[in-house]
Amino acid sequence: MYSSTVYPEALIRSIVLIHWDAPEAQARVARLESFGYSASFLNRSGPALLRKITDDLPSAVVIDLSRLPAQGGEVAAALRAGNLTRRLPIVFVDGLPEKVLPVRQMLPDAVYSTWTHLAEDLPKAISRPPIDPIVPASTLTGVVGKSIAEKLAIPVGGIVAVLNAPQDFLERLTPLPAGAVIRRQLSDDCGLVVWFVRARRELQDGLELRASRLAGGRLWILFPKKSSGKSDELSAAAVRELGLAQGLAGAVKSVSIDPDWSGLLLVREKA
Repeated sequence: MYSSTVYPEALIRSIVLIHWDAPEAQARVARLESFGYSASFLNRSGPALLRKITDDLPSAVVIDLSRLPAQGGEVAAALRAGNLTRRLPIVFVDGLPEKVLPVRQMLPDAVYSTWTHLAEDLPKAISRPPIDPIVPASTLTGVVGKSIAEKLAIPVGGIVAVLNAPQDFLERLTPLPAGAVIRRQLSDDCGLVVWFVRARRELQDGLELRASRLAGGRLWILFPKKSSGKSDELSAAAVRELGLAQGLAGAVKSVSIDPDWSGLLLVREKA
């Protein structure tokens, strides 16, 4: 069941697009603007994304499911969990039917459209936001809100070596747990190592040294997702295989850091 227009007239034409590929997102923003809306996009999940939407309260949130559909569903679930964002119209666009189905089952009262039909479906969604929106009883609502530091399980007071990271990673790693220290080089007192690897040869050449200095600590190996376009040389299976060859137990924990990076946590096997 839907109500009549709820949002102030000044907000009617403001759209936030969730899309994980920046160049494609910019083209989609231009398309939304051609429909007559003021549009912007967000492509990094976590508390900052939710804060941005909560602070600005757009007329609708459009979530593209053609890439990372599960992550798009997480964003929608988190929006429904928030008191201020719960009644925002959510419009999902595109995506493979089998990938969209779990999202549709979780949020049947959202609007599902395509970029071909969005010019017709979006104004309808804006004019009829849900009166009693479904709030998924799902663990997904807790996933999207986690910071990168939480995903990597950085401990209070921990000493963490971050190696070969992208330029903006340390900024995105904040806020850190109390007393946690980040170093750009590996030292013997580091209990946690976060190592970004972009090629199989790089992992093969550097893993023996890092494994030998790991002692009782933990090693996150972060590698590009195939969908990121950065590299397709590595996978969780490859990281696990190479880690086991160095006496490291694989698949202790895996995580999706953001649209570009996945991670696998390795620890030294007990004798």
